[in-house]
Amino acid sequence: MDAVAIPVTNDPSPLAVQEVQVHADAITDPIGPKDQGVAGSVLTRDRLVGPGLEAQDVLRTQPGVAITESGGFGAPATAAIRGATAADTPVYLAGVRLNDDVGGTADLSLVPLWLIDHVEVYRGNAPIEADRLGAGGAIFFEPRLPTKDMGGAGYYGGSWGASRGWAYEGVHAGPVSALVGVSGDRATNRYPFVNDQGELFEPQAAVAAIRQNADESTLEGWGLARVDLGHGDRVDVLVNGVSRDEGVPSLAVLQTREARELAQRTLASVSVHTAIGEGDRVALDARTSVLVGRTDFHDPLMELTLYTRELDIVGRRVEESVDASVKVTDGLRIRPQVDLAHEGIERDPDTIPLGQAHRDFARVAVTAEQEATRWLTLHALGSLECHNTGAQAGAVCDIFAPTGRVGAEAGTRRLRLLANVGRYVRVPTLGEVYGDSGVVHGNPLLQPEEGYTADVGLRAQTRAWGVFQGAYLDAFVFGHWVDGLIAYEHLAQGYLTPYNVGRARVLGAEILAGLALTPIVRVEVATTSLDPRDTTPTRTTVNDVLPYRSRLIAAPRVRADWKIKNRDSLSALGAELRAVYQSSRYVDPAGLGIIPQQTSVDAEVDAGWFDGLLTARLRVADLFNATRTDIIGYPLPGRSIYFGMEASW
Repeated sequence: MDAVAIPVTNDPSPLAVQEVQVHADAITDPIGPKDQGVAGSVLTRDRLVGPGLEAQDVLRTQPGVAITESGGFGAPATAAIRGATAADTPVYLAGVRLNDDVGGTADLSLVPLWLIDHVEVYRGNAPIEADRLGAGGAIFFEPRLPTKDMGGAGYYGGSWGASRGWAYEGVHAGPVSALVGVSGDRATNRYPFVNDQGELFEPQAAVAAIRQNADESTLEGWGLARVDLGHGDRVDVLVNGVSRDEGVPSLAVLQTREARELAQRTLASVSVHTAIGEGDRVALDARTSVLVGRTDFHDPLMELTLYTRELDIVGRRVEESVDASVKVTDGLRIRPQVDLAHEGIERDPDTIPLGQAHRDFARVAVTAEQEATRWLTLHALGSLECHNTGAQAGAVCDIFAPTGRVGAEAGTRRLRLLANVGRYVRVPTLGEVYGDSGVVHGNPLLQPEEGYTADVGLRAQTRAWGVFQGAYLDAFVFGHWVDGLIAYEHLAQGYLTPYNVGRARVLGAEILAGLALTPIVRVEVATTSLDPRDTTPTRTTVNDVLPYRSRLIAAPRVRADWKIKNRDSLSALGAELRAVYQSSRYVDPAGLGIIPQQTSVDAEVDAGWFDGLLTARLRVADLFNATRTDIIGYPLPGRSIYFGMEASW
């Protein structure tokens, strides 16, 4: 297993926070490295491996995170944080935002875990590196970069025709580090489910059925490189190409037969870092990125309510970001940043306004951190955002909004109190306003949402005592209050549409706690409790609970690792048991439709040989074959078994 560096204390205990090499058998530290003044957690490399494991499976174990899926292996999935929507939660890969303005969300199933070194999850508040500061925080996937010559290859297969293979090679020669890799996967996803035929209150009408037209096949290639120019200067380059062909399922009641989607994505990014002066008192960073996504729908039987048999949507985004980190004094550091972006969408046939839509975005932001005393650190982040879609003739900015937050940390490295309050604006995506797809139809009357956020938390770590190797606790209470909250409702025509809730507020609490019972056995639990309410004075429904939000999510996990220093035979054994409980959710503002509560349990075992050169893994997802559904009636697969082998050198 690759070692990764995470922030820990200067204390020599297993949970301390300094720059150390933390291996797969260490407890995951709950503090995110980009901004330690906000609620966050880090998932290290050892949490990202496993046959049949995808990014959404990993993220669902974190507090505050809710996952929405549309099917089995390789099916689109999104993440939302603290009761916000997935469009409120920007997702970044190597610093490039994957959310586009067509759907507004990032498809987690297209994140290549074999390439990722670690994941940083920020809940409610995001660091300045995120160009969107909403109520949903941010998720950063950080790729691997070789510090020596390295390589790897792997393959796994499993239930419902799922299989994936990948290979990568990394080199480190003098000032140059580079890694290239390719992967491919496919799945038939013809799994059984119970079809109630739209008669929820007539269980005798339910029949056994097989999922149709839910297959997928994906091919992708990645390349990244770093050139060290000396004196702290460097250049990083990232390129990616992805192509996915898949069936487009509709509701379980109305399965499609021939509706297909071909999605392609091309991504390129170049970033430069340079240090000015001595002692790293000033550092400059600049990044340019280009993202082009194309989606071609083929619907010969008109099954998707696209109102056309062929539909092509192309989205292009060009972004530029420049920032400076300035150490003014030993206790004060400021960081100004400027972000510019242009996004355009082309639609063929051009029958709705989306075909001509574009958005220009500009942001000026600055963050400051002041170590007031040994026990107290103050934080502030302010920004001005300008959004222009041409909706107002002659206007430079359709929407001009100040956003930001202030916060404080108090305490020691082992026990700290954190508090933050902020203001945000969430502008509807072009797809939410003008869009037209098989699942979501746009709403041209949609308005921006504006709101305030607040949270207070406790972060604690312990020394080892007795047989226990240490423990940590990350606990927060939070709330956000919003006017014009963008939510989704399920219409009788069989699709979702966004709408503005007059007023809403979401209160909640989250806990991430871990304990090393012995040097071998670790336990962790993440829980999230939400109270999401529509507080509009003119609300006409009796129900005031916002749709698509579970009021309780719990994810316990037990992991055991046994390491042997052996280069000639068996060198490691591991086992893990984890579960996710999700309470019921309403699917409409009136609370008439309900997605029932559901629990899934996963089990995994692995064995390594020759000091980690070869590893075999077995994973059983949904061990007890629980019935699960998501979104608007999409049935999810039951018990699934995956087996894989991988080699690394």
